[in-house]
Amino acid sequence: MPDKTAALSGIASQPAEAAAIQNSLDTVRERLGMEVAYLSEFVDERAVFRAVSAPGLEALIQPSQSMDLREVYCKHILDGGLPRLMPDTSAHAIATDLPITQMIPIGSHLSVPVHRPDGSVFGMFCFLSRTPRPDLNDEALALVETHSALVSTRLALAPDA
Repeated sequence: MPDKTAALSGIASQPAEAAAIQNSLDTVRERLGMEVAYLSEFVDERAVFRAVSAPGLEALIQPSQSMDLREVYCKHILDGGLPRLMPDTSAHAIATDLPITQMIPIGSHLSVPVHRPDGSVFGMFCFLSRTPRPDLNDEALALVETHSALVSTRLALAPDA
Protein backbone atom coordinates (compact mmCIF):
# COMPACT_ATOMS: atom_id res chain seq x y z
CA MET A 1 0.00 0.00 0.00
CA PRO A 2 1.50 3.38 -0.99
CA ASP A 3 2.33 5.97 1.67
CA LYS A 4 -0.59 8.42 1.61
CA THR A 5 1.50 11.13 3.27
CA ALA A 6 4.47 11.13 0.85
CA ALA A 7 3.23 14.19 -1.10
CA LEU A 8 2.92 16.08 2.18
CA SER A 9 6.57 15.61 3.13
CA GLY A 10 7.60 18.90 1.53
CA ILE A 11 4.99 20.97 3.37
CA ALA A 12 4.56 19.24 6.74
CA SER A 13 7.31 19.73 9.30
CA GLN A 14 7.34 16.12 10.53
CA PRO A 15 5.83 12.75 9.54
CA ALA A 16 3.41 13.07 12.46
CA GLU A 17 2.16 16.39 11.07
CA ALA A 18 1.62 14.84 7.63
CA ALA A 19 -0.25 11.94 9.22
CA ALA A 20 -2.44 14.38 11.18
CA ILE A 21 -3.32 16.28 7.98
CA GLN A 22 -4.21 13.01 6.25
CA ASN A 23 -6.26 11.96 9.28
CA SER A 24 -8.21 15.24 9.14
CA LEU A 25 -9.09 14.61 5.50
CA ASP A 26 -10.13 11.01 6.15
CA THR A 27 -12.14 11.88 9.27
CA VAL A 28 -14.08 14.78 7.77
CA ARG A 29 -14.74 12.90 4.52
CA GLU A 30 -16.14 9.94 6.46
CA ARG A 31 -18.17 12.08 8.87
CA LEU A 32 -19.77 14.00 6.00
CA GLY A 33 -20.24 10.88 3.88
CA MET A 34 -18.37 12.42 0.94
CA GLU A 35 -16.54 10.32 -1.65
CA VAL A 36 -13.47 12.48 -2.28
CA ALA A 37 -11.45 14.83 -0.08
CA TYR A 38 -8.21 16.62 -0.79
CA LEU A 39 -5.82 19.31 0.33
CA SER A 40 -4.47 21.35 -2.56
CA GLU A 41 -1.65 23.83 -2.78
CA PHE A 42 -1.67 26.62 -5.35
CA VAL A 43 1.56 26.57 -7.34
CA ASP A 44 2.01 28.60 -10.55
CA GLU A 45 -1.71 28.84 -11.36
CA ARG A 46 -2.21 25.13 -10.65
CA ALA A 47 -3.92 23.25 -7.85
CA VAL A 48 -1.45 20.58 -6.72
CA PHE A 49 -3.08 17.79 -4.71
CA ARG A 50 -0.93 17.33 -1.58
CA ALA A 51 -3.18 14.90 0.28
CA VAL A 52 -6.11 12.84 -0.99
CA SER A 53 -8.77 10.67 0.62
CA ALA A 54 -10.80 8.88 -2.06
CA PRO A 55 -11.18 5.16 -1.29
CA GLY A 56 -11.99 3.27 -4.48
CA LEU A 57 -11.62 6.39 -6.62
CA GLU A 58 -7.85 6.60 -6.71
CA ALA A 59 -7.91 6.61 -10.52
CA LEU A 60 -9.66 10.01 -10.42
CA ILE A 61 -7.27 11.84 -8.11
CA GLN A 62 -3.90 11.12 -6.53
CA PRO A 63 -1.41 13.05 -4.43
CA SER A 64 1.06 15.12 -6.49
CA GLN A 65 -1.30 15.41 -9.50
CA SER A 66 -2.28 18.92 -10.49
CA MET A 67 -4.90 20.80 -12.47
CA ASP A 68 -5.10 24.28 -13.93
CA LEU A 69 -6.87 26.54 -11.41
CA ARG A 70 -9.29 27.65 -14.13
CA GLU A 71 -10.52 24.05 -14.46
CA VAL A 72 -11.40 23.47 -10.80
CA TYR A 73 -13.80 25.08 -8.36
CA CYS A 74 -11.07 26.57 -6.12
CA LYS A 75 -10.42 29.79 -8.01
CA HIS A 76 -14.12 30.44 -8.52
CA ILE A 77 -14.78 29.99 -4.79
CA LEU A 78 -11.95 32.36 -3.86
CA ASP A 79 -13.14 34.91 -6.44
CA GLY A 80 -16.69 34.75 -5.03
CA GLY A 81 -18.27 33.23 -8.15
CA LEU A 82 -19.13 30.00 -6.34
CA PRO A 83 -20.10 29.46 -2.71
CA ARG A 84 -18.02 27.34 -0.33
CA LEU A 85 -20.98 25.01 0.23
CA MET A 86 -22.84 23.55 -2.76
CA PRO A 87 -25.24 20.76 -1.80
CA ASP A 88 -26.21 20.57 -5.49
CA THR A 89 -23.70 21.84 -8.04
CA SER A 90 -26.39 21.94 -10.74
CA ALA A 91 -27.81 25.04 -9.00
CA HIS A 92 -24.68 27.02 -9.96
CA ALA A 93 -24.04 27.94 -13.61
CA ILE A 94 -20.27 28.31 -13.16
CA ALA A 95 -20.07 24.81 -11.68
CA THR A 96 -22.18 23.23 -14.42
CA ASP A 97 -20.07 24.95 -17.09
CA LEU A 98 -16.81 23.47 -15.78
CA PRO A 99 -15.97 20.23 -17.64
CA ILE A 100 -14.79 18.60 -14.40
CA THR A 101 -18.37 18.70 -13.06
CA GLN A 102 -19.55 16.20 -15.66
CA MET A 103 -16.25 14.36 -16.00
CA ILE A 104 -16.15 13.07 -12.39
CA PRO A 105 -19.19 13.92 -11.98
CA ILE A 106 -19.48 16.37 -9.08
CA GLY A 107 -22.96 16.57 -7.60
CA SER A 108 -22.06 18.31 -4.34
CA HIS A 109 -19.00 20.22 -3.20
CA LEU A 110 -17.70 21.82 -0.02
CA SER A 111 -14.42 23.74 0.00
CA VAL A 112 -12.62 26.31 2.14
CA PRO A 113 -9.25 28.00 1.81
CA VAL A 114 -6.23 26.97 3.85
CA HIS A 115 -4.14 29.95 4.90
CA ARG A 116 -0.45 30.46 5.52
CA PRO A 117 0.66 32.13 8.76
CA ASP A 118 0.87 35.47 6.88
CA GLY A 119 -2.80 35.17 5.89
CA SER A 120 -2.22 34.41 2.22
CA VAL A 121 -3.98 31.42 0.66
CA PHE A 122 -1.96 28.20 0.60
CA GLY A 123 -4.63 26.16 -1.17
CA MET A 124 -7.98 24.55 -0.47
CA PHE A 125 -9.46 21.88 1.77
CA CYS A 126 -12.12 20.24 -0.46
CA PHE A 127 -14.81 17.56 -0.21
CA LEU A 128 -17.04 16.30 -2.98
CA SER A 129 -19.61 13.69 -3.80
CA ARG A 130 -20.74 12.46 -7.18
CA THR A 131 -24.37 13.02 -6.22
CA PRO A 132 -26.26 16.04 -4.86
CA ARG A 133 -26.34 16.12 -1.05
CA PRO A 134 -29.25 18.29 0.15
CA ASP A 135 -28.36 17.32 3.73
CA LEU A 136 -25.12 19.35 3.62
CA ASN A 137 -25.60 22.50 5.65
CA ASP A 138 -23.82 25.24 7.62
CA GLU A 139 -22.84 22.69 10.27
CA ALA A 140 -20.92 20.70 7.63
CA LEU A 141 -19.26 23.91 6.44
CA ALA A 142 -18.27 24.78 10.03
CA LEU A 143 -16.70 21.34 10.45
CA VAL A 144 -14.63 21.81 7.27
CA GLU A 145 -13.62 25.34 8.33
CA THR A 146 -12.48 24.05 11.74
CA HIS A 147 -10.36 21.31 10.20
CA SER A 148 -8.98 23.71 7.60
CA ALA A 149 -7.75 25.95 10.42
CA LEU A 150 -6.17 22.93 12.13
CA VAL A 151 -4.43 21.94 8.89
CA SER A 152 -3.15 25.52 8.50
CA THR A 153 -1.39 25.25 11.85
CA ARG A 154 0.26 21.96 10.81
CA LEU A 155 1.80 23.19 7.58
CA ALA A 156 5.52 23.89 7.61
CA LEU A 157 6.17 26.48 4.93
CA ALA A 158 9.47 27.72 3.58
CA PRO A 159 10.22 31.33 4.62
CA ASP A 160 9.77 32.54 1.04
CA ALA A 161 6.55 30.55 0.43
